Amino acid sequence: MAAVESAGLTNTSMISTEPGGLDLKDLVAILRRRRGVIMGTVLVITALAVLVGLQITPKYTAKALVMIDPRQAKVVDVQAVLQGLGTDAPTVETQVRVLKSRNHIEKVMENLGLFSDPEFNPQLSDRGGNSPIPLGTLGEVLATWLPDEWLIATGLAEEPRPEGSPVQVELARQAAIERFDGRFKVTQEGRSYVIGVSFTSTDPKKAALVANRAAELYVEGQRRLKLDATVRASDFLGSRLDALKADVQRAEAAVAEFRKANKLVDAKGASLKESQLADLSRELITARAALAETQAKLRLVRELRDRGEELASVADVLHSPVIVDLRRQEAQLLREESELKTFYGERHPKMLNLINEKANLQNKVRTEVDRIIKNLENDVKVAASRVASLERETAALGAQTAEQRELLVQLRQLEREAEASRQLYENFLQRFKETNEQQGIVESDARLISVAAPPEKPSSPGPMLFGAVGFTGSLMLGTLLALLLERLDSGLRTGRQIEEALGIPALGLVPRLDRLKRRQHPHQYLLAKPLSAYAESVRAIFTSLRLSNVDDPPKVVLVTSSLPQEGKTTLALSLATFAARSSQRVLLLDLDLRHPSIHRDLDLRPEVGFVELMAGEATLEDVIVHDEETGIDLLPVKKQTANPTDILGSQKMRALVAELRASYDFVVIDSAPLLGVTDSKIASLLADKVLFVAQWEKTNVDTARNGLMHLLEVKAPIAGAVLTQVDIKRHAMYGYGDVGQYYGKYQRYYVN
Repeated sequence: MAAVESAGLTNTSMISTEPGGLDLKDLVAILRRRRGVIMGTVLVITALAVLVGLQITPKYTAKALVMIDPRQAKVVDVQAVLQGLGTDAPTVETQVRVLKSRNHIEKVMENLGLFSDPEFNPQLSDRGGNSPIPLGTLGEVLATWLPDEWLIATGLAEEPRPEGSPVQVELARQAAIERFDGRFKVTQEGRSYVIGVSFTSTDPKKAALVANRAAELYVEGQRRLKLDATVRASDFLGSRLDALKADVQRAEAAVAEFRKANKLVDAKGASLKESQLADLSRELITARAALAETQAKLRLVRELRDRGEELASVADVLHSPVIVDLRRQEAQLLREESELKTFYGERHPKMLNLINEKANLQNKVRTEVDRIIKNLENDVKVAASRVASLERETAALGAQTAEQRELLVQLRQLEREAEASRQLYENFLQRFKETNEQQGIVESDARLISVAAPPEKPSSPGPMLFGAVGFTGSLMLGTLLALLLERLDSGLRTGRQIEEALGIPALGLVPRLDRLKRRQHPHQYLLAKPLSAYAESVRAIFTSLRLSNVDDPPKVVLVTSSLPQEGKTTLALSLATFAARSSQRVLLLDLDLRHPSIHRDLDLRPEVGFVELMAGEATLEDVIVHDEETGIDLLPVKKQTANPTDILGSQKMRALVAELRASYDFVVIDSAPLLGVTDSKIASLLADKVLFVAQWEKTNVDTARNGLMHLLEVKAPIAGAVLTQVDIKRHAMYGYGDVGQYYGKYQRYYVN
């Protein structure tokens, strides 16, 4: 295996030799040569599709549109008893489910009497009581072609049950609902609030009728749902009003009785004693403030008087009318004193009189200040007495209020209970009036915005559409089959494949001869048509062999192949014939000791052969036969031997080849196939070059690799490989651009 890898035997795709895979040119070539598979697939599948389309009963689909209205029509400004539908995506999807629900489907079918319609009731259909499993449109068509027994045996249909039995009736009802559901479609129209309600039927009018009725029943059901909720709410509220009214009366009577029993008077939300206590507290605070203010004034006046300071800054002194008048008189005396000092001396009688008057005014001021202080002292006593009185009254009233507060706690509890009962009663009364008013204005949150019309064209696919789909699908399938067959086909077809897959040179392609005359062999055709494409291919191989070593051209060439029937013997005989026609002495040595056939192709009947020569029973001159028609000498095999490998590997065999090399210009050896026997492995060591033969399109890569591995193991001098029996016309379709393609294009250059 290492030898094979060193020779470049890599696993390369036979479809494309480019590293990038399948290109457009290769694809076109594959489609051309596999056009039979593609056309057959297209023809069969398209015909079946058209036939199925012809068997299908046309169906029509009608659609009605329902909108969930996001607007709320409020005739009165009250809250609805049953909140309207939302317009978010989950709500719309929920309504789609409601429309598709079993209850809604049953309601529609019962409203239209569809349970007795043969289109839905399996008991009334053409197939009797069988209920085939839903298989879709194509399945239903195929089911009509199959016998009931087969459908029942495979589980696609059920055993018919006695007519009229409860089980049969229920099964028929279930089957009718399933058939209806299979044709009933509800979808949200995009991202809107609109829901499409579609129905498919064989009758266009029925399709429109069912779609419209399903939408109408849904809208009416939504309105009825809200109306029923309103009626139930109104009945409930009415039944509760009397009891709530009695509760309110009992609670209010309990409050009034408690007030009367405990003589509790309400004064703006508080009891009378609490109001009085609050007033006394405010008066006490005011009295205490006045007392503190008066005491502060008295204390300030006394301090100023004791220190001998001026009391004019004291407010009571400052604002006293008497003091103000005395101060005015004093000021007048000071002005007069100032004027008299200018004209009279200090001892003047007038001056002395002024001094006495000033002293008299000062005494009056002191007397008035003492009176003010006395008044302040009296005010302090009065204020202190008032504070003490208020404190006594507040303490007495506080004790009475504490007792009353305990009673007020109980009163507040009774009042809260009465208020709660009153509020509940008022709410129920208001809601009762609202629900009574709403019964006449309840509207559905959904409305029908588009009525379904009977469709004019069928919605089910017709024969043309089936044919188009079948043609497209079959074309794709045929193309895939062609590519699959091409991928699975690993036969060798070109020299480029040989070089990349086997790692050896490609010496040529030999065309297949389809126009041989009766009992005519290829080498005879070569002689008869020396300018034919076949002769040209042999000439190219011979030239390639000679040019493989220009200085020392090979004289002994061995021709072999991996398997029998690959054209090695025909090629060896044609190669020898061409060399003989080139004025060379040529010997054709038949070393296929297990299945010799060259002498039969040359129509010769030798008396002795190779085995007798190697056994010493005949000489070389005795065994060599000359063919006059081809001009070659043949060393045939007359009889077989039991030990061919011993003979081929003997020293005598090497001596024979050396003798033939010296006697002839060109020696061609036809050996046995490589796989199955080891004769050719040994014989390949006797030749200057080995020519490896593979049959076009038949010999696959693995077979060729395995055969070539036998030669590489013994390091045989491999010249290259040749593809035989090439179909020139088919090969040209491959578009490989090699010599095989040109054989088909240059027919005028050949005489075939």
